[in-house]
Amino acid sequence: MAEEQKHHARFRVSMRHIDIFGHVHNSVYLDYCQDAIVEYLHASGLYQHFRHGDPDIGYHVKKAEITFHSPVGVDDVVDARVRIAHLGTSSLAFEINLARAETGKNCATGMIVWVCVDLKAGRPRPVPELTAAALRSAP
Repeated sequence: MAEEQKHHARFRVSMRHIDIFGHVHNSVYLDYCQDAIVEYLHASGLYQHFRHGDPDIGYHVKKAEITFHSPVGVDDVVDARVRIAHLGTSSLAFEINLARAETGKNCATGMIVWVCVDLKAGRPRPVPELTAAALRSAP
């Protein structure tokens, strides 16, 4: 497998991400997960389905959870791998695995659930069929 296919995003931990305990602040992991999802969407050709320009459709985060396995510190390099864990009628869930690039040791696992929303009505709506089909065939 080519190096660029082994992970969907790679982050070098910045000093600004460090908390008073000397490791990445818990909230920063959500940023890493969201950034990894966007990189995954680009790499898999799905990004256009979420930035399609339809002013009536949007995607909102419904749920975000992180399970921490081992802390990472300043200057550590983290690889993020993303997969679509679930595709429902109006929602989709991404699983994100964060691991130290040097050792492959798992740092955290995230789950982010997006809901497709009718922006005018302010209510969930089905994921458009073209988007759902692309998601079903995604790597």
